[in-house]
Amino acid sequence: MDGENVISHKGIDVSRFQGKIDWQAVASDGVEFAFIRVANRGYGTGKIVEDDTFETNMKGALGAGIHAGAYIYSQAINEAEIREEAELVLSKLEPFSVKCPVVFDVEKTVDSSGRMNQLSVEERTNLTLLFCQIIEQAGYKPIVYHNLEMGALMLDIETLEQYDKWLAYYNEDMYYPYAYRIWQYTDKGKVNGIKGNVDMDISFDAFWEE
Repeated sequence: MDGENVISHKGIDVSRFQGKIDWQAVASDGVEFAFIRVANRGYGTGKIVEDDTFETNMKGALGAGIHAGAYIYSQAINEAEIREEAELVLSKLEPFSVKCPVVFDVEKTVDSSGRMNQLSVEERTNLTLLFCQIIEQAGYKPIVYHNLEMGALMLDIETLEQYDKWLAYYNEDMYYPYAYRIWQYTDKGKVNGIKGNVDMDISFDAFWEE
């Protein structure tokens, strides 16, 4: 708060790793928005694994009055796989009234043999762009999730400038030079209604009102 003006908003992102969530308790703890994982693609096998808590979490979040979006952890290495991921997300969102962004989670894996690690900057950027375009054409607002290394060295941010960014950065001193709309500032947050750690996020505006 800045006086009586709200200048940032409290959020989380969740997957099956958070277990059973008491969404009413989460809402009572001041959480305004949540991104819920649809699926992840294996960085070695390339197989998509759907998150079996997606529907429950989406219903719970929306039912508690929390603004909810969705994300997919991608390890796609070609256009066919990107289309597969986008189509899966869209099919999972169809039963819900979701106004929040659909997130393309693009990450470098710790394992150097990770399939997406092998792509060039241009290839990775073009695949990210394609996902965003498909999501946008379907009537949703896409957003790109990445960390400092990915945003600075492994994506051409200028090519993706028209799309909002969600930055993962856990240090106190921020020196990232590009614009971002949401900041994931820790993966060890605590929120009522969730046992164990949860990713915590700050949004610098009420993006769900657009």
